[in-house]
Amino acid sequence: MAEVGIRKVQRLGASSLIITLPHSWVKRVNLKPGDSVMVVDEGLSLRLAPISRTSKSRTAKVDLRSVRDSMVLNLLIPCLYILGYDEVDIKLSERDTYPLSRIRSATLRLPGLEVVDLGGDGITAKVLLDPGKVDLRTSIRGMTILTSNIVRAIARAVGGELTGDAEAEIRSLSEELYRLRSIVERQLHVYPYAPYKDEGLNPILALTALTLLGLMDALLLDTVAIVKGGFRPSRELSGILSRLGDLIPLIGSAIANPSVRRAVEVLMVLQKVQEDTVNLVRSKALEDLQYIIATRVVDLVKILQIICYAVTCVGLFREGEGV
Repeated sequence: MAEVGIRKVQRLGASSLIITLPHSWVKRVNLKPGDSVMVVDEGLSLRLAPISRTSKSRTAKVDLRSVRDSMVLNLLIPCLYILGYDEVDIKLSERDTYPLSRIRSATLRLPGLEVVDLGGDGITAKVLLDPGKVDLRTSIRGMTILTSNIVRAIARAVGGELTGDAEAEIRSLSEELYRLRSIVERQLHVYPYAPYKDEGLNPILALTALTLLGLMDALLLDTVAIVKGGFRPSRELSGILSRLGDLIPLIGSAIANPSVRRAVEVLMVLQKVQEDTVNLVRSKALEDLQYIIATRVVDLVKILQIICYAVTCVGLFREGEGV
């Protein structure tokens, strides 16, 4: 039940007002002098939540002895990793190698996750990554640089021939992007109320951008499959993709430190890229597969526009920033 009490407002200095915190709540949340507290303005009321840069170890126990669905097996470990669990104990049927192979494959893609116990009836995996050493701003910029490199590699493929080495490069970059995105998502779930504001980062904006960058990666891999299928090179489409590749790192900087001016500048360039792509489609100079690639480019532009709109909204209403 909620505890209701009345506290007297007192003056501190010339212009500050203070109230004391209930002892029972301070003890329950283990609040100490010097700790940070998040204050959420909800109109006529304020909501307080303690902020900690250290998280308690979380363990998940899962019984998969009757599960054969490959999608569940593929997603289980990544989901628990992203949600901030530090240790996962999984029960498996003895001598059933199918679930084990799926789970071990998933652990190989996630940074800091190691299988520490492999018994006859189960598997234990632990996350050895130190979340306190993860720099979110640097990681987010790194994600957009990887995405940019993927787009540029596809631009080269669209303008020429997709060689085996080029495809391997794109796949490798995509795997790096997946691993880095997983680290950032985990960090945001481990510390959902951390004072990222002091670092110039908005957690909700970061999660939104991560989701959209993941969608971009899926579209880019689909584009690779299209280019492999008898695609005739297009210098025009290659040039448009190269322009997108140049823009994406700028968007990464805008996400890490929301800037209205930077977001608006990128939006204007994206609008021009979109117009050029649409005009190319309307020219009817494209073959069937080239037309499909062009529609993918328009989808990529729209995703980047949504990210820029989100950056603009956060930048406009960020405390202390002028419009």
